[in-house]
Amino acid sequence: MKKITTGVLALVLSSSVALAQAQQKKSDTVRTQDIEGVVVTALGIKREKKALGYSTQTVDAADLTKSPTNNFTSNLSGKVSGLQVKSVSNFGGSVDIVLRGYKSITGNNQPLFVIDGVPMINANNNTSAQSLQGRPGYDFGNTISDINPNDIEELNVLKGAAATALYGSRAQNGAIIITTKKGKKGKNIGIEFNSSVSVSAINKETFPTYQKQYGQGYGYYYGPDEDSQFAEYNGMPMAPTTEDASYGAAFDPNLMVYQYGAFIPGSPTYDKATPWVAAKNDPSKFFQKGVNYNNGISFAKGGEAGSFRLSFNNQNGSDIMPNTSLNKNTITGNASYKLMDNLNATIGATYVTQNVKGRNSTGYSGNLISGFRQWWPVNVDVKDQQYFYANSGNNYTWNIAGPDNLTPAYWNNPYFQVYENAVFDTRERFAGNFSLSYDVTKNLNLLARIGTDGYTQRMEDRKAVGSIPELMGFGLTAIEQPSGFAVMQIQQRETNYDFIANYKKDFDNGLNLNALLGTNLNVINFYSNSQSTSGGLYVPGLYSLANSYSNPPKALTIDNTKKIAGIFAQASLGYQGTYYLEGTVRRDQSSALPINNNVYWYYSGSASIVFSNWSFLKGGVMNFGKLRASYAEVGSDTGADQLRNQYITSTSFGDLPMIYYNISERNPDLKPQRSKQTELGLNAQFFKNRLGFDVAWFRNDAFDQILALPVSYGTGVATKIQNAGNLRTDGWELALNITPLKSDNFRWDVNVNWSNPQTKVTEIAPGNENITLGSFQGGVTINASLNDLYGTIKGTDYVYTNGQKTVGANGRYLISSSTNNVIGNMQADWFGGIINKFSYKDFQLSFQIDWRKGGDIFSLDQYYGLSTGIYPETAGLNDLGNPVRNPISQGGGVILPGVKADGSVNDIRVSGQNYGLYGYRYSPASTFVYDASFVKLREVAVSYSLPSKYLTNTFFKGLTFSAIGNNLWIIHKNLPYADPEAALSSGNVQGYQSGVMPTTRVFSFSIKANF
Repeated sequence: MKKITTGVLALVLSSSVALAQAQQKKSDTVRTQDIEGVVVTALGIKREKKALGYSTQTVDAADLTKSPTNNFTSNLSGKVSGLQVKSVSNFGGSVDIVLRGYKSITGNNQPLFVIDGVPMINANNNTSAQSLQGRPGYDFGNTISDINPNDIEELNVLKGAAATALYGSRAQNGAIIITTKKGKKGKNIGIEFNSSVSVSAINKETFPTYQKQYGQGYGYYYGPDEDSQFAEYNGMPMAPTTEDASYGAAFDPNLMVYQYGAFIPGSPTYDKATPWVAAKNDPSKFFQKGVNYNNGISFAKGGEAGSFRLSFNNQNGSDIMPNTSLNKNTITGNASYKLMDNLNATIGATYVTQNVKGRNSTGYSGNLISGFRQWWPVNVDVKDQQYFYANSGNNYTWNIAGPDNLTPAYWNNPYFQVYENAVFDTRERFAGNFSLSYDVTKNLNLLARIGTDGYTQRMEDRKAVGSIPELMGFGLTAIEQPSGFAVMQIQQRETNYDFIANYKKDFDNGLNLNALLGTNLNVINFYSNSQSTSGGLYVPGLYSLANSYSNPPKALTIDNTKKIAGIFAQASLGYQGTYYLEGTVRRDQSSALPINNNVYWYYSGSASIVFSNWSFLKGGVMNFGKLRASYAEVGSDTGADQLRNQYITSTSFGDLPMIYYNISERNPDLKPQRSKQTELGLNAQFFKNRLGFDVAWFRNDAFDQILALPVSYGTGVATKIQNAGNLRTDGWELALNITPLKSDNFRWDVNVNWSNPQTKVTEIAPGNENITLGSFQGGVTINASLNDLYGTIKGTDYVYTNGQKTVGANGRYLISSSTNNVIGNMQADWFGGIINKFSYKDFQLSFQIDWRKGGDIFSLDQYYGLSTGIYPETAGLNDLGNPVRNPISQGGGVILPGVKADGSVNDIRVSGQNYGLYGYRYSPASTFVYDASFVKLREVAVSYSLPSKYLTNTFFKGLTFSAIGNNLWIIHKNLPYADPEAALSSGNVQGYQSGVMPTTRVFSFSIKANF
């Protein structure tokens, strides 16, 4: 290894500059095109990045495939400035992706995914009750997770409307452009094999730590006189088995107590009193190790006349929850062929099947994780529950109604829940494209392309006979069911027809022109059918709609089609590789809008100057510099079926048909919603690309939004769809690259991505100052409030006197009567990631740290769990050094910090011997709002590529071994016992947690072989 020309320097900007300058060699050459490169932009068109007047950022395919995952988009976290990526921790669940803030109040804010020029569907089929109310339901994930990351050659993020205007309204939130791998020239067929195994285990920092001092109960409410912490059985103490709290009697190993196991047939402790102690196995032992296998193979070849690539990938694994599985098979193929010297044909297709069993329930009711986090007696041994179910197959639980009634009071046996009440879903997907490219002249090309993407998804929710009555996770029954079966099927397809004429011309005076003219027809078909039983199942174990105990509701069917016809044009002028101007225009006509308002136009303009080409700047430390500016106006329609009111059939009442009017009034006078986006940016590289940055300021105004706004119930409806509202997003973003050390054998690269988008509600319709986005347990709402940041959290708050919390005459805090107090906001102040990469000969090491500053999150787990006494904070000592749960007469209780109504310091001691001192009973919702900041060691990866000299006489062309760790360490967080990123699902409503899954640490081992 050649001597490094200077020593190791600290990671500060000035030192890195000095080191980079010191390591320059005369032989180093860096061309502008090498620095900026060629990127794939809108419509699959390749452009020199230096010519673009808007921001784009590329992610290497290796960074997407390094860590095996169910959803490759989670690997984008921290790798792109302005792109906020959040994995919500559910099994096979969704990933929330927002680029440069929010642009729709109630609509979709996810960016458009485009593969080889064809837009792809990225749907999330969760119910609104699940995602907007935290009620029973499941997170079925994003459909974009069907993409096999091993098929990706390059991923490019187009951030602003100027970059995506040619795609129309679908790309108003930005676009993620994916180019897939193709066959390359070579003598033989190239074969690539990838195999990995991943093992996941819960991160106990994101799961409750249980206090071990007090057992089942809520206080002194039991016994003959209802003044004891125990009930009685055969003249001895009996734990109050109906109670789902740990605010009972203090543990005493010498005290013998009849507990749940004494009454369950087959229990080792049947009819026996047992020592009153904390359980050996708390709910953290309920989880298992998740194991995931990922195997793929591809065949590729190219030549003068054409190329092909065919790949197959299988992903098969289980989660940390028992009785879970996910099996996915992906077949992808593409081929190109030169039909004539100036005519090329390209075809591509992907077929995916996915089968999932045992997705975790989310939200409050019916979610066993909410039981573990909120309503758990710490004397209950979770392995007892496993034994009871395995031994009997029955729903024998710790929460029995009484010694003579083994019916669950509130909670199923957790093992009965996951094995008997599992949810199943399958998805089958096909995407394909075909294009013909004809070179009319060396300057003019014509492209005709058809692309289609669609899937069919079937979801089944099963509730076994013997379960506690609960709402189904989805379906048509609005009341609790003792057992049941619900099925929902969704079919969605999007087809695009494109014709594009592309003209390129380089003139002798240094001027070059790129122009295109095209048309697009976009057709979206959506069908869903939802059915469910009613009143329970007649025959246990038979999951069929025909097995409904009562007449089932009529099927709810939705079947609609939307078409958008568009024409567009773009012209780009460049002069001497230094000055660039670009303009686009598009006209769309949508079937979702009224005939007199169904046409809307888009405009964009951008300019850039590569000022490093100016003669007086050449030869210095700066080898590239570019200023850019862009402006765009984008129109957008709405979903199908928003113009005409309708009547909907429901379950018959006897022989009488039931028909109801839609609860949201349609509007035949809708007009397109619009947005205006502005961007200014500066990109510079120094010391032969050893140090560089890309900084941008952006603003977006999204107005005339199509919203369902509340109206008087006297109108016969709850809401009316209308144009109103404006969201304004301002922000900065920074991408920084540094190469502090570089020699022939060693290299250290650092990449930093940072952004601070802030979205504010600047306008709502006259008479409306708030739109409720989500309404949840605990009296908490997530809102779009006028003149507040989008995503305001509202609920009850303390009453304050001179800025101090105020107590009443009883010493407890006074709570506001209104739930309309602003108690937090879901948006981060800023977020980012830093990636370090080291390479030494054939070894590579990388690690990534992600961070988020600010934003808030409401925890229903703390709201209830503190009240029920499961957490250590509820079982400590008070200011007198005595157990806080002791009666006041025995030195217990606490004096709450605050003042009395007259402003004097509080000196009233309140009792903690019964539940309620902590948690929801005597505290406002604001108590349970936490700072959602975090710093995470997101990823660590080590790889070794076997040197080619060892492969000379083998059939291997390359062999690489890797070990990867994901989510290894939460370096800092403020939210107790949970991951701040965990949520119900993806979507607009964040900042709320209830019964969230614990985060997992994932360890993966992989091998990649080329033949």
